[in-house]
Amino acid sequence: MAAGSDLTPRRYALFCYSLHGLMMLPDLPDLASLELPGPAGLNADVTLQIYQALRPLLPDARPASHHKADRLIDCLDAFDAFILDGFGVINVGMDKITGIDEFFAAAKAKGKPVVILTNGASNPSDIVAQKYLNWGLSVTIDEVISSRDALACSLPADQPQRSGLLQLDHTTAALDGVKVLQAGQYRQFDEAEGFVFLGSVGWAEQDQAQLEASLTRKLRPVWVGNPDVSAPHPTQFSSEPGYWMAIAMQAVPDLRPRWFGKPHAPAFQLAIDQVNRLAGRPLPMRRIAMVGDSPHTDILGGSACGLGTILVTAYGLLRDHDSDHICSQTGIYPDWQVKYI
Repeated sequence: MAAGSDLTPRRYALFCYSLHGLMMLPDLPDLASLELPGPAGLNADVTLQIYQALRPLLPDARPASHHKADRLIDCLDAFDAFILDGFGVINVGMDKITGIDEFFAAAKAKGKPVVILTNGASNPSDIVAQKYLNWGLSVTIDEVISSRDALACSLPADQPQRSGLLQLDHTTAALDGVKVLQAGQYRQFDEAEGFVFLGSVGWAEQDQAQLEASLTRKLRPVWVGNPDVSAPHPTQFSSEPGYWMAIAMQAVPDLRPRWFGKPHAPAFQLAIDQVNRLAGRPLPMRRIAMVGDSPHTDILGGSACGLGTILVTAYGLLRDHDSDHICSQTGIYPDWQVKYI
């Protein structure tokens, strides 16, 4: 820190992050011109449009072999370990997908580690693991990694230094040492030195407007645990933090959030490390498969980390779409494409 600076260590750390973000500020022309609907208007097409508009912030697409199989279980011998997305692979909404129990049992019988990597950041991993246990899946806390974990690992170790951050989603489980926005208490926005956005269940358009106004007055870091634009439910797509941040970047053009979940590296590294611990040895990266329903988060992110990739198409984001057309349109291809689990 420069001599004579009036920045506290906490403020200096946040300042350094802000400066780093501004030095690497990619243009987002497609986002600036995209007309975004309200949260009730979210569907798969809109979700894909938003992801495409955010491509300058996402990893580059890489060549892939693009094999095809009917079911995920048919790919079991092609890899030594698997990292599974939650929504669209294990469940849709609160409904477990048929065949996932069989896949877990088959992987276990062959001694192949399976780790769940979810962008759902609202709850700690032990709560997420309990959800899967309640569904009858043989899952332990050691086999569940979330983007929340990745963000928490990046918080200052000294808890008092965390107190300048404000967690936006008051209905989400609080991070240790981070202040939480109280419902309707918008003065907290201008008092904060940075923001943490984990989940959006309690987030509304009025909250969004107040946040954008505060960031317009003074730009500060926003740490996003869940980069998903939406999540697939049986009859709708929910609005997730990635959607709200896309809107915020339209309103505050210099805003560039710091992302911790898929397709970005922090969450993937935690999952890869855990796979290797469960395997008892470092596995070749291409022998670990990232399995998901989203080309932009699961496939781009997994490929960028050097993993094999498997796109599941029947249940999640692409369930009502021609998957081959989407791959061609976006230029994002998996190593394997399967319809069912």
